[in-house]
Amino acid sequence: MNRIKELREGQGWLQRDLEQKLNLGRGNISKYEKEDRSLSPELIGKLCDTFGVTADYLLGRSNTPTVYLTDEEAELLRAYRAASEDAKAVVNLTLKPYMGNADRKDAVS
Repeated sequence: MNRIKELREGQGWLQRDLEQKLNLGRGNISKYEKEDRSLSPELIGKLCDTFGVTADYLLGRSNTPTVYLTDEEAELLRAYRAASEDAKAVVNLTLKPYMGNADRKDAVS
């Protein structure tokens, strides 16, 4: 499953509009949308850049269109993944009051 058609229509573009943006020949987008033709890694990258989504979202592997992390957030995630199970438990316990409450005024920003 891919989401090219959904994303294209969300922009109000015709297939030929997207073909022009990507410098593709006429009829190619139809083949990609119907999955009659496989997406190359290069084209996946171009589509992701064009629509501002992740490759996992484009390919139907995720329901989250974008994931933006600051450098600090990415470093924290790397450290968490490398941590022992005990260390992860401490982090989880510490952050539990803030999980799902990002809009609370007393949450750490």
